[in-house]
Amino acid sequence: MKDYNSVWQLKTWKMVLAASILTAGTAPALLSSTVAEAAATKPKPTAYINNVQAQYDVVIRQGITYVALTELQFLGNYTFGYNNKTKEISINTGSDKYVLTPNSKTMKKNGQNATLSSAPILVNGKAMLPLRAVGEAFGAKVQWNQKAKEAYIYTTDATIVKEYNSSDLTVAREAALHLPRFSELGQARLDIRNPLGPVDSSIEYIFEQGKKDRFFVVEDNDLISYYILKNGSALLQWQANISKSAGTIGDLFFIKTKAVAEAGTRPSVAGQTLVSFKYSRMLEETSYEIMNKLGSIDTGSVTPEKGKIIVEVLGEK
Repeated sequence: MKDYNSVWQLKTWKMVLAASILTAGTAPALLSSTVAEAAATKPKPTAYINNVQAQYDVVIRQGITYVALTELQFLGNYTFGYNNKTKEISINTGSDKYVLTPNSKTMKKNGQNATLSSAPILVNGKAMLPLRAVGEAFGAKVQWNQKAKEAYIYTTDATIVKEYNSSDLTVAREAALHLPRFSELGQARLDIRNPLGPVDSSIEYIFEQGKKDRFFVVEDNDLISYYILKNGSALLQWQANISKSAGTIGDLFFIKTKAVAEAGTRPSVAGQTLVSFKYSRMLEETSYEIMNKLGSIDTGSVTPEKGKIIVEVLGEK
């Protein structure tokens, strides 16, 4: 399974995708009373493909949800093509080749006709595929979150599930970062207000000592998210945008600034010892820290296995 949890990979992809997009002419929420409530705006539909947020908005027409075709590359190493003469869209997954035509429910898979429940469409020159058809054609699982207006498209990786169930805490934590992520906020997610560039971006994962079934993610020192893992999925419970002003957020002692917005149910780490992991692209190593309310207990840096972030922390009990 690809490592899609890296902020740097996602931001780099968004810049590259703009130059290669396929078109018709070319190839319950609870907010803390201690902070101001975020503006109540109607969420804009979006999609997450194997945990990567879609570059383009989801389109809903006559009750049918559509996603941009090229974003399905995150289901695998897919390549796309468009025949301007025949008006056909081709998708090559390596093992299978699909041919679709806008406004037609007929699809060819390896030369054999198949029928989709809904036809692909063109929106502002972009080929859009019905959400349900993604599952029908590519064997992916799909879910729709009505409150958050989010579509989830994902594939189950048996290896990741097996690793998460491993007795090796380091292996299990790494796998936890790659399980499908769904929101339980009951509203649209918060965004990173001041995203950094691919080189300067930072991401930190924080687990409870000795645990693998819940973690915080701190992105660009701007957005904090909290997930609880259940039944092979990571469920988003809470988010906060933090400011540069010194302060606290409840008993989350590892945060040293005030929140400017919160969504979901704020977790508690009272009495807990936490372990954080922060990867440096420049140094190609992961810095770790064991900490509690009184301060830092142990720190260190380790070069992780290629493509991974979590490392073994010898001082962790």
